Amino acid sequence: MSSAPRTALVTGGSRGIGAAITRALSARQLRVACTYRSSRDEAERICTELPVQALALPFQLGDPESAHSVVGSVLREWGRLDALVLNAGMWRGGRVDTLDPTQWWGVLEANVGGNAHLVRAALPALREGTNPSITFISSVVGLRGFAGDTAYGSAKAALIGFARSLAKELGRDGIRVNVLAPGYVETDMTAAVPDSSRRRIAQRVVMRRFGSADEIAAAAVFLAEDATYCTGTVLVVDGGWSL
Repeated sequence: MSSAPRTALVTGGSRGIGAAITRALSARQLRVACTYRSSRDEAERICTELPVQALALPFQLGDPESAHSVVGSVLREWGRLDALVLNAGMWRGGRVDTLDPTQWWGVLEANVGGNAHLVRAALPALREGTNPSITFISSVVGLRGFAGDTAYGSAKAALIGFARSLAKELGRDGIRVNVLAPGYVETDMTAAVPDSSRRRIAQRVVMRRFGSADEIAAAAVFLAEDATYCTGTVLVVDGGWSL
C-alpha cells in the first residue's frame, strides 16, 4: 500500500472551500474523491480538470448509510484511504428564541452526528493508511460565537471538542486529527452578503479583507499532509478577525 498513490476523501468538495481543497490535494499528487449533495455536474467537471485521478461521489451529510457508501466507493476504486477532510456542513441562522427547535437541533445533528458517521465508516481504512489524517473544517464562529448563529456556533464548537477527544483516541493508531477554523472567505455563499455588511466585516479583520478559498485550502493541505507532529490542533485562518 505504501508504494501506491495516497488517497483523500473531501466532503463538500464540489464548491467553495471544498473545491479548493480538492484541487490543492490533487496538485500534491493525491487521488481525491470529492463528494457533492446536489452539484453533480460541477463535481464531475472539477474531477475531469484535476491532474491526478479523481472521483465525484454523492453524499448526504447525516445519513449513516451514505457515509458507509461513499467510503466503500473509494475503497472499491482505489483500495485505500489516507486522508479524510470533513468540509461538508449545514448552516441555519436564527436567534435561539426564533429558530425552530427542530431546525436548531438539525444543525447539530448534521454537522456533528453526520461527521461522526463518516469518521466511524472511514476508521478501518485509515488505520491501514500511510500518514493517515482527519481534518475537520470548523469555523471561528465556533471559537468566538456570533449573534444569530447559536445553532451553527454550537455545532462548530462541538466539532472542536470531538476532534480533540478523537485525537487522543486515535493517537495509538497513528491517525492525526486536527481542526481548521476559517474566518470570512470569498465564496459563492459570502458573495450574497450586502456590500455594507462586507465593509463592516472587513474593518474588523486585521488584514482588512476576506480570505480566499485557496488560502484556506493551503492550510487544510498543511494539516492533512505536512503537519506530521500535530494532532488535536486548532489552526485559525481568519486574517486576524478573532483577535
